Amino acid sequence: MFLIRPALPHCIFFVYFLFKSVAFAEDFLPSATSTSPAMTQEIVVILNAKQNALLSSRANFEYRAEDVETLYKANNYTPLWINNPQSEKNVADVLALLSNAAAEGLNPENYSASVLQQKLPLVLLKPQNTVDLALYDTALTVSLVRFLHDVHYGRVNPHNLDYNIKLRTQKNLDLSQTIKTALAENTVSQLALKVEPNLQQYRQLRSALATYRELAFGHQSTETQHKKEKVKIPSNNSQRITQIELAMERLRWLPEMTSGQSIMVNIPAFQLWAIDTTEQTNTQVLNLNVVVGKAAKTQTPVLMAQMRYVEFMPYWNVPPSILKKEILPKLAANPGYLSGQNMEVVSIKGGGMRVRQRPGGKNALGRIKFVFPNREGVYLHDTPSKSLFARTRRDFSHGCVRVQNPSLLAQFVLKNQEGWTQDRINATIQNSTHHQVSLKTTIPVLFFYTTAFYEQNDKLTFYSDIYGHDATLLAALTKINDVPDSVLIVDEKVIEPSHIPTLESDDNLLSSMPSPDHEQLIP
Repeated sequence: MFLIRPALPHCIFFVYFLFKSVAFAEDFLPSATSTSPAMTQEIVVILNAKQNALLSSRANFEYRAEDVETLYKANNYTPLWINNPQSEKNVADVLALLSNAAAEGLNPENYSASVLQQKLPLVLLKPQNTVDLALYDTALTVSLVRFLHDVHYGRVNPHNLDYNIKLRTQKNLDLSQTIKTALAENTVSQLALKVEPNLQQYRQLRSALATYRELAFGHQSTETQHKKEKVKIPSNNSQRITQIELAMERLRWLPEMTSGQSIMVNIPAFQLWAIDTTEQTNTQVLNLNVVVGKAAKTQTPVLMAQMRYVEFMPYWNVPPSILKKEILPKLAANPGYLSGQNMEVVSIKGGGMRVRQRPGGKNALGRIKFVFPNREGVYLHDTPSKSLFARTRRDFSHGCVRVQNPSLLAQFVLKNQEGWTQDRINATIQNSTHHQVSLKTTIPVLFFYTTAFYEQNDKLTFYSDIYGHDATLLAALTKINDVPDSVLIVDEKVIEPSHIPTLESDDNLLSSMPSPDHEQLIP
């Protein structure tokens, strides 16, 4: 005890310095870094190399270099964080943002949060060392830009995971200007909230994540708080936290949504939601059960497309894969199979034939089909197999999505089409005649996949990962790399054209050949 006691004042001072080092910034830095040519030169060297040795695990910042360069150029290549009257607060705010990255479902160590915390006192102890000061200031900037970019755009290219959603067609977030404005307005601490997806679903998930993390780390909330959040606390908090974080990541991939009508299918939830955001008051959300593609063989793809028309009493053009694998074997065993299924063979322009099923009670598409051209050739439709909607797990289709009550969806889709009342819709689906209705205004359709989702009445629900997409995304996120803007933002002119299905003429314009009751169909 005797030997230790004399050292106590020095220990106390050192601990105090570690926790209060930012507060000493103004005492150490102004004279050393005001407009030093040496400091400017060091910053320029780092920016030109697009490398920062202080960020040992992610030294290369090539894909974030443009935003970082723009920030320093506007500041005459002088320090952004340690050379102004707000140094203490600004540095503290950035370090707090990075250290609290888990609040956004991100890992603080992907942004060197610990390294930057640890290095700050050592850097401030040597205010004349322009190399270390330049390294630290630029490292802080790179880490902040990385963090904000990940919060806004996400950490992976969704197309690499077969998420064929529409990418952004322009860079809608100017990160450098956003940071400059925050510095000028002294709002650095609010930067994450300014750049996160402007979606209620995202904000709800962020709030739920805080609740689950609080429980996982042993901080008990009151029963009243749980009821207020409408979150049912599961036994496996860790799994739920992961599901929420993955859900937030997927929401970052979505381009900015326009107001108006939209339709979303959440595949693992086996549910469809249709909403019209132009209805400012008493907005009603249409929620319908659906059947999606089989998990093992014919998964429903994730996609975004524009609904362009509705078909009443549709024909079903049998896809070549179904024709080969399912229909031809049955036809070989029973030459009358086609006529028994109300199918026919029709000629195709340019030669060739195809098999299709006529409108009627046996038609695989039921009485209504909703078409939004896409490369995968899938759509929403009715079905004669109503019993499958009573099951809890509903992955039974060949990839298209079957809707439990399509007349209600038709009412939603056609509500802005003059003359299309519910009575007219009901009358049309009772008619045996094929009829198409082109929409005056297209409706965005999103086939999405998330295993954590806020449903109606602000109820957070978790679903099984039926297609294994959660595991795939988790694996992709273990590779800590910056994603270039070039794969997240594409020129609208170079987007591949969507698959345009063959439109069926109305009945009075159709011609077909008799079904080959006694001949085997050759594919």
